[in-house]
Amino acid sequence: MRDRIARARARGDEGAALVLALIVITVVALSLTALLNLSDTSVRTTVGLRDQVADTYNADGAMQAAINNLRNSTYNHNAGQHCFGASDTLQLSSFYGSSSAAVTCTADPKKVLIQCPSLSQCNRPGNAILTLGKISGEDGLNIQQPTGSTFRVHGNVFSNSNINVVNGALNTNANAWARGSCAGTIQAVPAADCNIGGASNPLGDDPGYLPAASIAGLPHRTLPSCTTPNSVIRFEPGYYDDAKGLSDMMSSSSSCKGSTFWFPPVYDGSGKPAATGVYYFDFHNSGDNANPLLNSNGGDVWTVDNGYLVAGTPVNSAGAIISTPPVRPTIPGSCDNPINNGNAIGVQFIFGGESQLAVRAAQAELCGTYDSNAAPVALYGLSSGSETPTAWADASALKLDAVSRAGGFGVTASPSSLSAIDNTGFATWKSTSKNDSTVMTVDGFVPPSAVPAGSVLQSAAVKVVHRHSDPASTEKFDVTLKVKPSNLTVGDSITIPANSGAFRTDLIPLDAARTGAIADAIYKGTFSGATITLTPNLANPAKTDLLDIDALQLELKFTPPAFRAGSGCVRTGPYTGTGSTSCALVSTPNQSGNQFYVQGTTYTPKAALDITLNNAAEQVFRFGVVSRSLWIKETGSFSYGGVVIEVPDDSPGFVFSLYLSAYICSGAGPCSAGGAPVLRSKVALVDSNPMAPSPGHRQVTVLSWSRPG
Repeated sequence: MRDRIARARARGDEGAALVLALIVITVVALSLTALLNLSDTSVRTTVGLRDQVADTYNADGAMQAAINNLRNSTYNHNAGQHCFGASDTLQLSSFYGSSSAAVTCTADPKKVLIQCPSLSQCNRPGNAILTLGKISGEDGLNIQQPTGSTFRVHGNVFSNSNINVVNGALNTNANAWARGSCAGTIQAVPAADCNIGGASNPLGDDPGYLPAASIAGLPHRTLPSCTTPNSVIRFEPGYYDDAKGLSDMMSSSSSCKGSTFWFPPVYDGSGKPAATGVYYFDFHNSGDNANPLLNSNGGDVWTVDNGYLVAGTPVNSAGAIISTPPVRPTIPGSCDNPINNGNAIGVQFIFGGESQLAVRAAQAELCGTYDSNAAPVALYGLSSGSETPTAWADASALKLDAVSRAGGFGVTASPSSLSAIDNTGFATWKSTSKNDSTVMTVDGFVPPSAVPAGSVLQSAAVKVVHRHSDPASTEKFDVTLKVKPSNLTVGDSITIPANSGAFRTDLIPLDAARTGAIADAIYKGTFSGATITLTPNLANPAKTDLLDIDALQLELKFTPPAFRAGSGCVRTGPYTGTGSTSCALVSTPNQSGNQFYVQGTTYTPKAALDITLNNAAEQVFRFGVVSRSLWIKETGSFSYGGVVIEVPDDSPGFVFSLYLSAYICSGAGPCSAGGAPVLRSKVALVDSNPMAPSPGHRQVTVLSWSRPG
């Protein structure tokens, strides 16, 4: 019994040992597996980290190569430039071992930078105020304000005639010069230098700014629809010639009174500002070469007497660009200002001829376009240029190309017999009774070139070269002209007394008042030819009287749009602030609520400006004023105590920043610059002269250096 128990216990111990052995083997196996997996992961991690470190080192090297490339370049983010020569991507093939790299470059939006290495290389005027006139009896600078007031300027003041501070004081933080006398209190640093006569000083010279466009690039514009009050009325860049129409639109009795009148820059297809919006105002309501199609009431003065005029890229109160300005915008601050934003794209208002702008009970703000190489001229008065009439007359007269009705002339009436004046080939009609007549209709008279829209008709006439065989009888020609493509007609007649019977030339005037179908087609630029119906009458001739017509032609004379120098009262001096003989190109009469701001340079070298300050909330003229004569009047309600006219100070250096992204790829490249970069960096370039960066001497500052992820 004891033996059986012992044997059973022995067998039980053997089973337990087997289970224990299996457990030990399993634990060891699992441990070895985990250890092997850990070892494999560690190896793979080490390899991955080694590759990542290699890519990082390669990216660091590529980034440094790109920065060195920029340091040794002349890239300064001017239009048409690329960071790395012909491209904004620098490819570095086989840059390190079997790896290649690519570095992309994107310029950060530019800051406003003012640099003037010389007066000829400057993106602001040399003076806050420069008056160029030297007309006897006309003040160069006239300041009228309440006693005890101070008119403040930031920048130089230079008058090529005199300075007349009627009341109060003129204060500037810089120099003040006058070739003539100075009257009143002038506070300048150093003291004002007056009566300098003809002493040489380039700051007194006309900077000679050029307009931002030519007339060829400015289409003639009709006024936009004006039907709803308190709305936004959008204009388009181009040429405007109707002062009366503009004034009526911006009056208190207008159908769109209380509106925002928006003059935008040029926008691209994606709806972003792309180029300066140039608006040329050459009014032809009265004065030289007036257009009878336009209402002459009010002359050539555009009066803004209601609403809000916003000229430039609209912005909100934070300065961010918005799609359109609101109704009742905040002025000043309604448009992108080039003194605050190096990317500002605005407008340029150009005035020619006798055109004038008067801002009365309204608010107006003009914003120019920032340029690192030129002053941001927002308001421009032309000092040169003239109209050149076009004459399709004499040898250039318009000729027919078809005869649609020959009448009694029969087969003798043809384009070849009626086009040229040669006294040999001609059309012949033989009368068959006394007081006989016939009808001939001809077509053609196609102009050699398109008539520019906005042209003003000067004269129109049908020229008939003719003779008849009975020298004792008289002739009468009735003419009807149908204008193409409108098919509107004009007509007239002429009676020719008895004559010798030799060929003679007579002109039959048409549209003499210049308000009919021909004038309208010339003005709209739609004239493309004409149909002329000629009805000759032979008064009391013998039955055998013959009428020969050697030529039937159309003569047109018109004046196309052109840049015209200021003329009439705008150009006439002396300007004294009163009277009608001389007038200011821009005036802001003393009326409640009116405000006028130019965020850019004002340039009217042959015209006077007359500005009344009543409700100004900040600087009125930013980036300086250049004019023939400048009159400033502060009313008793003017409370702004800051600088009214200024030019910005020079920036300490020309600084702009770039975003660089480095990409690494295996093989000889080129590398794709897509996906996540290995390294990103932001660097700044500093040049002492923005117009001519010096390769190898540029200062580079690394602003950030980061590895995405």
